[in-house]
Amino acid sequence: MSNNSISKFVRIPDLISLANGVLGLLSIVCSVNKQHEWAALLITLAGVADFFDGRVARRLNISSEFGKQLDSLCDQGSFIIAPMIFVYTIESIDIAIRILLCSCYVLAGLLRLARFNVTGTLNGGKYFEGMPVPFSIPIVLSFFIFQFFGISLLYWITLFFIHAGLMVSTVKIRKI
Repeated sequence: MSNNSISKFVRIPDLISLANGVLGLLSIVCSVNKQHEWAALLITLAGVADFFDGRVARRLNISSEFGKQLDSLCDQGSFIIAPMIFVYTIESIDIAIRILLCSCYVLAGLLRLARFNVTGTLNGGKYFEGMPVPFSIPIVLSFFIFQFFGISLLYWITLFFIHAGLMVSTVKIRKI
């Protein structure tokens, strides 16, 4: 019998990562229920949790491979899937465009996270290669600005396509 109890793996920073994952799930629930303001807020709060999980792990000197993988899985839900459910549930955008965008964005995000899991950061942790997935947060939030000012949502959709391209690019992004 293996002694791989989850309790042996989960540490304080992992609980913060799990909060990120739960917030992403709650965002999806809100999007499905057409509560887009709440969905955007929950994605943003997931970003706050994502900001702190790695910092807490380094501060407490308890970084682990388990924690790195868990963080990536939670990021997938909160910054790839949740934003795409947000987009998919906006009925004022043509369904074909929504499906194309969601497909491209999810593929780019998954590839970005897989590459990051293998290669990590550049220049001793100073740079990311490609745009990190949490940069979907300002794009999601900008939806309300576009809507408020009556700007065509095709421009907003274009931001997601640009982000998808930047995620799989080799552009160096300074780590915050």
